[in-house]
Amino acid sequence: MTQSNLRIRYSGESSEVEISGSVNDLEELANVFTRGGILILPPHGDDPFPYSDYLSGLRVQQVQRDRVTISVDEQQRLLDFTGSRESVAVLAGNLRDLCREGGPGEHLHVEYFPDHFYLAESPVSLVFSRTG
Repeated sequence: MTQSNLRIRYSGESSEVEISGSVNDLEELANVFTRGGILILPPHGDDPFPYSDYLSGLRVQQVQRDRVTISVDEQQRLLDFTGSRESVAVLAGNLRDLCREGGPGEHLHVEYFPDHFYLAESPVSLVFSRTG
């Protein structure tokens, strides 16, 4: 289990999620994707606007074969990523590219489309935002 200063904002009605953080925080998240596990976030006291709430962390589960599925465990308030090591590694690589090539304020949308090579159809629309 790892701790981080990332923020995961969530809107249940639209199933939209934003993960935002500094380069260091996002690179640590890419490492969590690579090794699997749970990332716990500190509580936030500010308003999550335009989202409705914060999630308290995320969980990465690697399975034998499968593209990455993204879902929200509302009871545990966790964002779940489940997929094969290879598929999760592609997601981690894309996040690392945002850290290395993007600038502050840039973001990366992670969205399924038919025949996507590493994402399975999921109920969640996800964006990573770089804050610094």
